[in-house]
This record gives sequence, structure tokens and C-alpha cells, in this order.
Amino acid sequence: MPRTFDAVPAQVDAMLAVWHARGGDVEALTLDAMRELRQRTDLTVTVVPEFVPRDYTQGCSVAGGYRWEPPTLLVTESMSRRRQQFTALHELGHHLQKTDVCLGTTVVEHAHPEEFEDACCDAFAARILLPADLVVLHTPRRGPTAVGAVELFDSSNASRAAICVRLAGALQSPGVVAVVDGTGTVSFAAARGGLFPPARGSDQRQNPLVRAALDADDPTRAVTRDDAQIWYRTGHSSNRLYGQAAWSGDHLFLVQVEYGASWLSYSPPRDGTSERTIDRWEECEHCGARFTIAFTCRRCGHPRCPAGHCGCTAAALRTCNECFLEKASAQFPAGSMICADCLS
Repeated sequence: MPRTFDAVPAQVDAMLAVWHARGGDVEALTLDAMRELRQRTDLTVTVVPEFVPRDYTQGCSVAGGYRWEPPTLLVTESMSRRRQQFTALHELGHHLQKTDVCLGTTVVEHAHPEEFEDACCDAFAARILLPADLVVLHTPRRGPTAVGAVELFDSSNASRAAICVRLAGALQSPGVVAVVDGTGTVSFAAARGGLFPPARGSDQRQNPLVRAALDADDPTRAVTRDDAQIWYRTGHSSNRLYGQAAWSGDHLFLVQVEYGASWLSYSPPRDGTSERTIDRWEECEHCGARFTIAFTCRRCGHPRCPAGHCGCTAAALRTCNECFLEKASAQFPAGSMICADCLS
């Protein structure tokens, strides 16, 4: 799942500028991205039933792929039309960043190039599918709501994933915008402000907000809780959050924030409410995630992040400052941050 990076908005602005310079029409993409992209002569859109060839895949957050020789955007046929639009634009984001020198340089020079590039692709797709004036129309001045997310879905061509990304960028405090299905399983989530999002496929039925929405007698009414919690696969939770949930068809939009909930008149910050953790924040040196410490590794004694990284991971893996690839520590000469392959 794409992480949040401060430099994403500026990169998306630059991506839009490159698209304009290449004769692209953003409004046409908003109306029907698949049709507009199929009319291009500088790239090809390929739709496949299910299987994404290995040479197209690159750890995308979407069910698609990109091949840059020749430039080809791959979209899975079985997805809904909305998801196809989002996926096609996401892959267009990869195309722009891999075929423009300035955009590519920004990616390569980032501390986490692959994650940053993918996050920019998501944000680029969401920006096109959900123009600013439409987002403002359905978003209160104090920040996004689950009700507003449903309204955006009903009034646009955007997928729920695109809406999550767009509204997460509009959050005014640390928080998460997510979609879960009727079983309480996460379909997509996006975060802002250091709060770690739940993983796709994770079970959120322990979250009081999700449980209340699943048990609600009237699915047309929004559910709000002040004890919402994100549950991670490591078995620990986030701090208690202010949350709102609303149904959009057979899926549930969730907006959860640490403070300043736009649907409440007063929602101050609260500390020390996470379960099986202590009131201390840590930033993972391996993936950059900011998290509350749940437990420490018995071997190295370092805190372990929700993705399972600890001091053992840092000792085993290292990112080369030359090729920016993550490699085993044994592939680096003593005291060097450049791998042996690049030095040879």
C-alpha cells in the first residue's frame, strides 16, 4: 500500500504539466480515461482477462502494470469501469515518471524511490478523476467525512480507491480514509500525517466503528464513534480515533482521525489509548513508517514496526546510494553505502 510522502503534491503538479506539454487533455481523462488514452499514438492500452505478465508488474497498488518498451499500460478486464479508469491513470503516472527526465530524477533521488513513485501515481489518478471543485463541493471546510466520500462516489466516475487517496490528502489531522467490504475486510486505505493505514485484506471487525456499521439497522445512516481503532496484522491497534462510517453500495467508507473530526464540534487529541503498546512513537529506519511501539525484537532489542521491520532488518538489508536498490549487507564493502556491483 502506498505510503504518504510530503513531496507527492509537487510531483503530481509536475506530472500534470508534462501531460499538458505532450498535448494531453486532463478534462478528457476525467470524463473517460480509457477512451482518451486509447486515442494516443505515443502509448498503448492493453486489457487482459486476469493475468498480469511478470514484465509488467512492479509492486503497484493497483491490478495493472506498465511496460516502457514499447510504452504500454495494462489494465485488468475483470475490474469495474471505475477501477479500470483509476488503474489506467495510475499506470499513466508510471509512464510519465519513467519517460520524463525531471520527473524521473525526482523519483531516483528520493529516499524511497519505488514507494514514492507509486504514491505519486495514486495521487495523480485521484487528482484527475476528482477535480478540486468537485471535492470542495462535497467536503466540509474542516475536513473530509465518510458521508462526503459517498457523495463523491455517486457524483463522479472515480473509484472508491481514488476517493480514499484524494480525501486522505485533504485530511487536516493525522488520519486514514479506507474502504472495507461487507465482511469488514479492507479493500483499500490511504493515510496522512504519520498514522499507519491498515493493510489491504486485513480484518477490521475488532474496530468498534466497523462493528457498529456492520450491525446497524439502517444502512443509509452514517455511524460515528469516538473509540474507533485501526487493527494491524501484528495484533496491536492504533490509538483511539474519531471515526465516521457510511455505506456506498456493498462497501463501507471509513474516515478516522486523531483529532479535529469535521463531523464533531469538539474532538481534542488523546494519547495513550492504543492496546498492547506504550505511549511512545518511533519511526522505522527501514520503511519510514511512524508507529506506536507494540513490542521490541528479542534478538536486537529494537522496536518492531507494523510491517515487521526491526534492527535485524536494518542489519540484513541496506539501500545503495548509487543504484537505490535494496540489497543484503554482505553486498556492501565495509563502511560503504554503495554496493559492490556499483563499485565494480
